[in-house]
Amino acid sequence: MPLSGPTVKGKAQWIDLCTQSCGFTPLETDMRTSDITMSALTRHQILPDSTDEEVTEHTRTLIWQLLGGLLFPDTSGTRIRLYFLEVLQGDLALARRWSWGSAVLGYLYHNLCNGAKWETKQVGGCMHLLQIWAWSRISMVRPSVVQVIQHDHLPYGCRWIVPKSYKGSPRHCIR
Repeated sequence: MPLSGPTVKGKAQWIDLCTQSCGFTPLETDMRTSDITMSALTRHQILPDSTDEEVTEHTRTLIWQLLGGLLFPDTSGTRIRLYFLEVLQGDLALARRWSWGSAVLGYLYHNLCNGAKWETKQVGGCMHLLQIWAWSRISMVRPSVVQVIQHDHLPYGCRWIVPKSYKGSPRHCIR
C-alpha cells in the first residue's frame, strides 16, 4: 500500500475544498463521506456586484451541479458526488479537455447493467440521453412531432424540444 501520492479525503477536507473552490462552506449535515446534497449547492447564489473570483466560483458550482445532477446522477436524485469537484479544480478551461461524452455514456451503460439485476429498483445515469436515443431508434415509443425544427447547428437532442403528441404512443406500460 503506497504512502505517497494524493491523500484520501475525509469530510473536513471536502468542506475545505468547497470553501476554497466554490466560495461557500456547506453544513456538515449536507455532507456524507462521498457526496453532498444538491440543496447545499443551490443555496449558494451569485449577486449583481460579485467579483470576478466569485463569478468563477459560482460557475464552478453550476458546472458541478450539471455534472452530478444531469450527466452523472445517482438514484437518489438529491445528492452529488464530491469527486466531481476535484476535476473542476484550478483553471476551468482544462476541464473541457476531458472526454465527458464517453464518461457519460460509460456511466449510463454501467447503471443500465446494474439496473438489469432483479433486485434493483432504480437506475442512475443520464436518462435524458437514454430517452433521446429511444425516441430516435424505437418508433413505437416515439411521440409524434407536431412541429419540426430543422437546424444543422443545434445539438441532436434539440429536435425533441418542440410540441409533441403522445396520442398512440404507449406510456407507463409495456405490452
